[in-house]
Amino acid sequence: MLDSSTSPRARLFATLSSTTPLVVLQGNRFAGKTVLARSWLLSGAEPDAIVVPMTAPAGTSTPDEYWTDVLSAVHARTGATRPERGPASFQTLCSLFSALQHQIVLILDAVDRIHGIEPHVAALLDLCPHLRVLVTTRTTGKWQQVTDTAADRTILSATELACTDVETATILNAAAVPQSQRTVQWITRRTTGLPALIDAVRESLQQHSAGSLEIVVDDLDKLVDDSIDRAVLRALDDPDLTPLRRSILASSTLTALPEESSNIERSDFALSGVSDIVAFTHTMIAAGFLDPSPDTGEDGYPRKWCYPEPVRASLRRIAEDRHPTDLRATETATIDALLHAGKPHAALTYAIDGGQWERALHIVDEHWTTLYTGGFLDTLGAALVERIPAEIADTHPTSRAIRRLHRQFSAPRDVPVVTAEPDVADGIGPEPAEVVMRAVMLRIDGRFLEAAKACDAASDHPLPVFDELDEHTRNAYAFYYLHVGITYLLVDRTDDATAMFRRAHVAGTGTFIERDAAGKLALTSAMEGALVDTHSWIAEERRHPPPPGDSEKLVRTAGCVAAALAALDELEPDTALDILTELGTPADNEEFWAYVLYTRGHHALLTGMPTDGLRFVESHLQRYPTLRTGGHSATLIDTVLADLHLACGNPERAEDLIATSTHPSAVPVRARARLLAADSAGAQQIVDRWYFPTSVGPVRTSMELAVLGAATAAALDDVDAARRHLERAVTLSRHTGMLRPFVLLPSASQIALADLGVELPLDLNRTARNFATFPVYRPMLTLTARERAVLDALLTGKTITAIAASHFVSANTVKTQLRSLYRKLGVHNRKDAVAAARRLHLD
Repeated sequence: MLDSSTSPRARLFATLSSTTPLVVLQGNRFAGKTVLARSWLLSGAEPDAIVVPMTAPAGTSTPDEYWTDVLSAVHARTGATRPERGPASFQTLCSLFSALQHQIVLILDAVDRIHGIEPHVAALLDLCPHLRVLVTTRTTGKWQQVTDTAADRTILSATELACTDVETATILNAAAVPQSQRTVQWITRRTTGLPALIDAVRESLQQHSAGSLEIVVDDLDKLVDDSIDRAVLRALDDPDLTPLRRSILASSTLTALPEESSNIERSDFALSGVSDIVAFTHTMIAAGFLDPSPDTGEDGYPRKWCYPEPVRASLRRIAEDRHPTDLRATETATIDALLHAGKPHAALTYAIDGGQWERALHIVDEHWTTLYTGGFLDTLGAALVERIPAEIADTHPTSRAIRRLHRQFSAPRDVPVVTAEPDVADGIGPEPAEVVMRAVMLRIDGRFLEAAKACDAASDHPLPVFDELDEHTRNAYAFYYLHVGITYLLVDRTDDATAMFRRAHVAGTGTFIERDAAGKLALTSAMEGALVDTHSWIAEERRHPPPPGDSEKLVRTAGCVAAALAALDELEPDTALDILTELGTPADNEEFWAYVLYTRGHHALLTGMPTDGLRFVESHLQRYPTLRTGGHSATLIDTVLADLHLACGNPERAEDLIATSTHPSAVPVRARARLLAADSAGAQQIVDRWYFPTSVGPVRTSMELAVLGAATAAALDDVDAARRHLERAVTLSRHTGMLRPFVLLPSASQIALADLGVELPLDLNRTARNFATFPVYRPMLTLTARERAVLDALLTGKTITAIAASHFVSANTVKTQLRSLYRKLGVHNRKDAVAAARRLHLD
């Protein structure tokens, strides 16, 4: 009797010895089901029960014949008297079990050979409460339906039956085979823990190690492969498989086989020498060569089956050696069928698996836009970069570009990546694929202006008539226009970007690009402040279903940011937060990171949490410092940081961020800084300089300046000018739907605007309470005694001569003191100095 505690499969013995009425061991022929059941039986794990083991039934056994054999075995083990004549065997067996009071364990091996056995086992379990049944099977069957509750059954799959590293080590130890931890782990990995394959490796190691592991370590891979091949060849000696041997070997190129004819769409599968692939699949299931695929049908049962990976690899090695022509024919036919079915991802995988490099490159050239929709970098990048030989890929412009893209996108943003210089002169022409690859490479490298220049060189080509193009060419143009638009947007050429996105939207009709372009058009509209257009494009984007897999992450950011910005402009911060929360943290390769941070910062500003906003933005800038090294991203980040600093009471830091900026979006921030510093005249000068004679920049900037102009004029008691500015702001609000510019002011300024008598689209008295975005802070004035005396004299209306005479100093000395006083008050003349002093309650 075996010591169950030291058995390699002791981990599973506890499950087999449990009180669960039904235990099912389900897996392929290499999963060690029968050996496990026998080992458990030999361990004496059920000393108080009558154990009735049944060997695998003959392939020709009928259900009646099988139950007759079971009845005979039960009679033999229990000693019960068997009637000479009576009803059918199964009914007799039921009667016998219902009468027995002793604990019984019935072990039924290879029950998949008996049709419809599950209801019979269920009937036996219902009749005999003392009965436990352990079955082994190669098929999934309907064992889930045998018992009423899941607690009454345990089903162990091939994955659960697989050996662990510890169990592999125990198997080798029991055979006195030298080993190391690395060797054990490698054997388990290469065999995926399939017990029959591990045993084949153990046998080879016993023959070749001769007591020394060092003899075989260097050749371990070959030894493991040879061992698996011998085990697989022995399995192929099954008489039922001999006629199909060549087809089986050729089928190793297929990643999955269909269980039902309904799963075969437009001949996704093509197998040389097989006319009925479903029948072939069922034969291979019965032979124990296939496991259920992780993909299941709607009814919960697997509809596709696949070879265990080490078995598939072995069949492929054998096919390469013995029948390479059949293998290539199946591979080529399958690739053709998949391309015909519109599945270039799968076709590319088959081409790469088979080492058909030229075919793989051809698929990339012909289907690169479709491949992008299902995971561009994962499929093209990893596959081509890692597996296509360099001497082949380096001669192919698209593959060479993809290699660079993959290296950049796969590296974290905070890890510098050294990249090769993009091809500038040779190999880059006006073809859409080449322009896109080059532009994206330059963008990744932070060379936005060069990327835009590369796009300019090709964008001068005449606009094609899309309806006259074939589908592939039209999709290529759509993808090209999309990325040219992204490039222009990232260099702040908004009008050019919008034109390209519109082209992409039209050319990409019916593809993911149509949705992607709509999202980016929503973003350009939202940044401009055109909310009517923003909502229109958001609705257009949302009518499209999300693209498959990780592609959704590549295309959703622009639309989410646009929707969040629109919600902020409509004073709905909770809606904006919901959208930003759903978006989550973008991936490291997200090119619109700056737009996300910009929106996050403005949400914090609107909700009165500028410190949290600063912390959020600056923490990400520490990780991704390149966000401020070029393109429009730097402007976005600097302006939102400046506003956050203003809201936190750090005007000097805000001024430093935008002091040298000439971008229109920095102008309102600069004017707001002066207004908050009680320098209304200085704010008015900024507004007038940029606002007249014509407005500069997007409508968002125009409206912000109109509101700021009204606030500064009101502070200077110029009511007429304040009303003119405010009326213009109201008109822009009605045209665009924006409300937020009205609240980007201190509460006192909002209330002052409410008192001007202009009909407003919102209640500024209420918003002053709910959206106190910016505080009113006064500059720290440290006046000398002489400056204070001069100021007091100014407030009484004295002239410079009178001030000099009363203080017994020269007029020039008074003028010097006045210049110092003006500088501290932030004014330029006597009148403004008096106004500032009274505003600051210095009178």
